[in-house]
Amino acid sequence: MFSYNSLSLYLQIIINLVLCTGLVVLIKEGIKTKLPVIVLLSGELMLELTDLTDRLMKLNTLNTYNYILSQFFGLMILTVIYNNYYIQLSRRLRGLVYCYAVLVLIINGVFVQNDMQVTFYSNIITSMIICSYAAAYFMKVIREGRADRDMFIVNIIVFLFFSIECIISTTFNFLISNHLNWVAPIWLFRGILLLSFYLAFINLGWGVGKIRIR
Repeated sequence: MFSYNSLSLYLQIIINLVLCTGLVVLIKEGIKTKLPVIVLLSGELMLELTDLTDRLMKLNTLNTYNYILSQFFGLMILTVIYNNYYIQLSRRLRGLVYCYAVLVLIINGVFVQNDMQVTFYSNIITSMIICSYAAAYFMKVIREGRADRDMFIVNIIVFLFFSIECIISTTFNFLISNHLNWVAPIWLFRGILLLSFYLAFINLGWGVGKIRIR
């Protein structure tokens, strides 16, 4: 029977393979209209590869930095993607989101440099902002009465994943301090949702040429 550590390692390897394969296919098809999706997947691949390397080499030093960068990068690029493909975001709103992302990056960076615990609670706000993008898209679908299948699937996955991220960030101390048998299913479920998140965006990238860019 597989242990949690072996299952999570295999899942992490699969995630990296999926990202690498998806990127190769999307880049071969051309990057003009799907550039934001390719940037998202490229950044996530670099973060996932760094996490995997850190784990295999047992360094245990890069995860915190990756977490900080992941918060910043995810919010920035998903704001661009939603503005391009899903909902019209005002310039002022995008500016506020970008300023918030930079501010959180600086604050969390200062915490790490001072050997203090990173404020994982900042991810609650980040996750809520991204969930609000998906919710706004659902409202648009209800209002217009039509939806593209691939775009709708992406939004379902985005909403589910970042809802779970919000819960995990709220209960982070519990999840890292309690027995692995209690919390392992939650982390594995998050990993499966993360894999689904990447697959949904790869699928979106394949069909993005059919989407009217805003």
